Amino acid sequence: MFELSDYVIIALLGSIGAFISGLLGVGGGVIFIPILDYYIVKAGIQGSELVKFTLANSFFVIVFSGIVISIKQYKSGNFYPKQVFFTALPGVLSSFLVTYLILSGNWYQQHMFKTLFLLMLIPMTIRMFSQKEKAINSDVVFPSYLLFSITGFFTGIITSLSGLGGGILMVPVFSDFLKLPIKIATSISTGVIPIFTAVLIIPYMMAYPEVINQFQIGYIVFPIVAPLIISVMVISPTGVKVAHMLKPFHLRIIFACVSSIIILKELYGFIK
Repeated sequence: MFELSDYVIIALLGSIGAFISGLLGVGGGVIFIPILDYYIVKAGIQGSELVKFTLANSFFVIVFSGIVISIKQYKSGNFYPKQVFFTALPGVLSSFLVTYLILSGNWYQQHMFKTLFLLMLIPMTIRMFSQKEKAINSDVVFPSYLLFSITGFFTGIITSLSGLGGGILMVPVFSDFLKLPIKIATSISTGVIPIFTAVLIIPYMMAYPEVINQFQIGYIVFPIVAPLIISVMVISPTGVKVAHMLKPFHLRIIFACVSSIIILKELYGFIK
């Protein structure tokens, strides 16, 4: 389907997403989605099927990135299982329902996908630039589990529609609205991400779309995702390590800058 150079490029570009996912706790979808979109189009897929292929393969890669990064966070003593659980449980239910609706018809088109993408990123990016950071200390007070559950429910909807893994939404919400230090916010986000996406890929793998490669299960095209998964397993732990070395203010600025680049790219696509 592709040349050897294509697989090398996918792996190299995927390394950027892997590093960012470890650094910012966003799953890496902000980088993986443009890569997947380009190569799935190259394989001959267009229209509503393009969105389904992109979402499915993005989720598949994000499962691996979330697991690898969570293990690294656990070993670093920065993992919060109760908060992860109460965020993930309602999110799994809402995301699975929306995914079922997407797969049930052709109502969800690419322009809706990209519009939602921008509407989600723009306000969160502005807040990340403007809000002050709360330092981590022994007196950090976690909000009620109900607030984590509400966040998880709506994040599940956004995740299933956007393919981003939810971190691009959860990190700003945890940091700015629930008033958690960003390093805790990224850790909880990372723990939730693989739970969301592991459930979401099940219906995509059980579907019967157009076959574009012999190494394909449902919408998952293994020659495309394999180089990304390798990059995730090798590079994402380095992102976590660098995140622990940086000051919280620097993480916020990096998060906002990455979001801004994605916003500009999508706006350029609309104008073009």
